[in-house]
Amino acid sequence: MARPTVAEINLSALRHNYRALRSLLPQSSSIFAVVKANGYGHGAVPVSRALAEEGARMFGVATVEEGVELRQAGIRSPVVVLGGVDDPQAEEAHANGLSAALFDPGQIPSLARAAAARGKPFAVHLKIDTGMGRLGFLPERAGEVLDAVRARRELRVEGWMTHLSSADGKEPDDREFTLSQLETFSRGIPAMRRALGEGVAVHALNSAGVLAFREYAFDMVRPGISLYGSLPAEGLGAELGLRPVMRLVTKISSLKELPPEHPVSYGRRYRRPDRRKIAVVPLGYADGYRRSFSGAASMAVMGRMAPVAGRVCMDHTMLDVTDIPGVAVGTDVVVMGEGAATADELARLSGTIPYEILTQVGRRIPRRFVG
Repeated sequence: MARPTVAEINLSALRHNYRALRSLLPQSSSIFAVVKANGYGHGAVPVSRALAEEGARMFGVATVEEGVELRQAGIRSPVVVLGGVDDPQAEEAHANGLSAALFDPGQIPSLARAAAARGKPFAVHLKIDTGMGRLGFLPERAGEVLDAVRARRELRVEGWMTHLSSADGKEPDDREFTLSQLETFSRGIPAMRRALGEGVAVHALNSAGVLAFREYAFDMVRPGISLYGSLPAEGLGAELGLRPVMRLVTKISSLKELPPEHPVSYGRRYRRPDRRKIAVVPLGYADGYRRSFSGAASMAVMGRMAPVAGRVCMDHTMLDVTDIPGVAVGTDVVVMGEGAATADELARLSGTIPYEILTQVGRRIPRRFVG
C-alpha cells in the first residue's frame, strides 16, 4: 500500500475565511494576504491563486525564492518580500517584479543599483519599528529615511508599514502597548503623505490586529494565520466561524492485538494490564506530527477518538483502537482538521501556537486541493 498520508487543502474554506475577514473592514481597506512559509504549510501557489480571485491586493512572502515561485506560477499582483532583499538577490528580485520591505539604510544602494540596471524603479515598503524590536527604522529616523529614499529616483515607495508585537495578548498592558504602537505609527503618516503623496499603501494590522484593532485598518491589513482558519490567540475572533483549511488524513498501515503488559514504542512508556489493539499510521515527527503529542493527542478513527499510544516515532505513530469496533488495515484516520483535533487544539497540547503546527506539516506529505 502506498503511503496514504495527505494534507487536504480546502480552498472553499480559505475563501470563506477571506470573506469573513473582509466583512470586518471598511470598503476603503483591502487585504494584503500573507502566504510566506509555503502559505503557512498549505501550498503558496494554489492559496495565492484562490485569494487573488477573491480580490487580495498584495501578497507577502519571506524570501525572494518564495516570491519567484509565485511569479513563475503566474501571480501578477504585487508580491512583497517581507524579510527584505539583500545585495546578491536584488537583481533577481527586481527582474521578477518583486517589492521589498526596506528597513535598513544599507539596503538602499543595492536596490537602487538593481533598478538602475534595468531602467525601472524598485518598489519598496518602508518599515517603521514601533515596538517589535525586529526589523524597521525607529520612528525618530522616519524623516531621515524619507529623505534618503526620495533622493533615489530608482526607488518607488509602494507601502508604509509596521508590525504589531502584542495584538494577540490578553493582558491590559498588551492592549495599551498595541495602541501605543498604532498611535506612534499614525502620527508619522501625515509627514509621509506630504513627502510621498497619496499613492502609498499604509498597513499595520496582522491577524490579531484585524480582529481586535480594526479601527486602524488604514489602506490594507495583513492577515496570515486567520486566513487558514486558526485563531491568533485563544478565543480571539471565535465568533467569525473561521474554518480550518487543512485536513491531515492517513490510513492504518498495520494492526495487531498485543498481550497484557506488552510495551508500545520507544522507552516502553505505554503498556496496559489487558490486551490492547494497536494500530500504526504512517506519519511521524519527520512529517511535523510532534513528539510532544506522545501520550497526549488523539486521532479520529471511524468517528471516534483514538489516543496516541507511546512515543511518536520519526515516520510512524501508534494508536490504541481497542474500543473502536470494525477497525482494519486501510481504515481512514483523520489526524488534524475537520472531524478531529484542530491545529489550535494540537498547539495547546504541545505548548506552542497553531502557526508552528501548520508550517511544520512536512513537504513529503502531498497537498491535495479540494473545494
